[in-house]
Amino acid sequence: MEVLVNTQLVSRRAKIGKYASLIGLAILAGGLVASFNPQYVYLSFGALIAGFLLSQIGNYNLVRWGRRPRADEVLAKALKGLDRKFRLYNYYLPAAHVLLGPTGLFVFLVKPHSGQIYCAGRRWRRKMGLGQILVFFGQEALGNPTVELELEIKQLAKWIAERQPDLHPTIRGAVVFSHPRVELHLEEPAVPVLQPNQLKLFIRRPAKENGYLSAEERRALAALFDQTIK
Repeated sequence: MEVLVNTQLVSRRAKIGKYASLIGLAILAGGLVASFNPQYVYLSFGALIAGFLLSQIGNYNLVRWGRRPRADEVLAKALKGLDRKFRLYNYYLPAAHVLLGPTGLFVFLVKPHSGQIYCAGRRWRRKMGLGQILVFFGQEALGNPTVELELEIKQLAKWIAERQPDLHPTIRGAVVFSHPRVELHLEEPAVPVLQPNQLKLFIRRPAKENGYLSAEERRALAALFDQTIK
């Protein structure tokens, strides 16, 4: 399998996370110092809000782009050993992680959350222990992975249709929880919900309807996707 990563984007976002966190902390410290002077109470209040928001932006980007292993690294490790005809595109396309291969076209939505995750149909919730609560503000919210995955699939399909109207590949997708200490409680989820060690089986499983790609379709999609790589 060939793994393609937009390293420029990864580096840029990681730097944003680093510097936003540092600047946010500096503003918070300045606001705290200013709060001791009644003349600067409004300035202090504004600085504390700005510093907090900037720190949150920095923490989010650091967790997503600076912490190892990143989502693309988790997928690459889980899919290692696949046929050379498979190509994993990371951060180049409208969907962050796209796998193209003989068995089809796939979109993976990677979630780094730990703890107990519950999914019933299209509904999601997360039960957090004390450890998760303490680090909550440094993590992205769970949100609704079903809706997020469906949106990424829709965006990729639209992107392909705009550039190659004659191509109509079936796009399959899955939500992948990458943290080793996640506990998934699933009740007929609306979309596949997996852990990394289940990915290969999912990819090799026959699609119900027209999921496989012909060699011609695969080459056309690869040529289209490769245009985004600079």
